[in-house]
Amino acid sequence: MAGTWLLFLLALECPTLPTGVGGTPFPSLAPPITLLADGKQQMVVVCLVLDVAPPGFDSPIWFSAGNGSALDAFTYGPSPATDGTWTSLAHLSLPSEELASWEPLVCHTGPGAEGHSRSTQPLQLSGEASTARTCPWEPLRGMPGGVLWLGVLRLLLFKLLLFDLLLTCSRLRHPVGPPPSPAAATRLRALGSHRLYLATETGG
Repeated sequence: MAGTWLLFLLALECPTLPTGVGGTPFPSLAPPITLLADGKQQMVVVCLVLDVAPPGFDSPIWFSAGNGSALDAFTYGPSPATDGTWTSLAHLSLPSEELASWEPLVCHTGPGAEGHSRSTQPLQLSGEASTARTCPWEPLRGMPGGVLWLGVLRLLLFKLLLFDLLLTCSRLRHPVGPPPSPAAATRLRALGSHRLYLATETGG
């Protein structure tokens, strides 16, 4: 579980996160992402904490805002890491229109083996709002019109190809050529009758 979230944070261009730092919890904030929830934009901030206390020991994770308030977060873990340490994850969701009142945002983790807490660098939310990554499942502006035009273009190309195919098959079944004139048709019929007469005489 921890490895999956670590890959997720690295995909969000989070700086390389150290592991195995002597039992001291190490929190790190990922760049915020935006998503739509109930028709409203929400900004989600994820905090990954490495080297937390193992299960059975108190190792809280919380966020603090610039206005002095502490924000409870949804915490997952601790989960075992490949190097024998434990990792926890916390995420916080904030309304996009209230970002200014919550910045700068800091993630904190409880005391580790050395008995003191650790905190991240303050994160400015409003400055990140314009460059925050958008979740893949959030609809992008202008996409419905682009998809519609692409569908129309594909339909037109398909119809043109189908028309060309039908026209080619029709020409193969019925070779194109000018119809014979009435005089030529009369001569052909007369020639055919003469050949039939000669064949009859020869056979008799």
